[in-house]
Amino acid sequence: MSNPTLDAFLASHERQGHDGDVLATVAALTGAALAINNGIRSGTLGSAFGGTTGAVNADGDTQKDLDIYADDIFLEAMRRAPVRCVASEERVAP
Repeated sequence: MSNPTLDAFLASHERQGHDGDVLATVAALTGAALAINNGIRSGTLGSAFGGTTGAVNADGDTQKDLDIYADDIFLEAMRRAPVRCVASEERVAP
């Protein structure tokens, strides 16, 4: 027996009456995670992720280039998802 894809799993739950907004948000987060993974693994960005921005995030940590890259991708994914507000340690305000 093969395991279902995430899309098939989410579609089956939506057919069972589960909240479509939650399922769409999970799908958007998954897509963002895959995009980040692909960006890192491709190597085309290479050393671009090794540095820091010189800025400090909301927690007082020095922001790394990878932090900003990932945060931007997740934020864009949430803009396309049924989400009203996004909080991130990389941003001062939601």
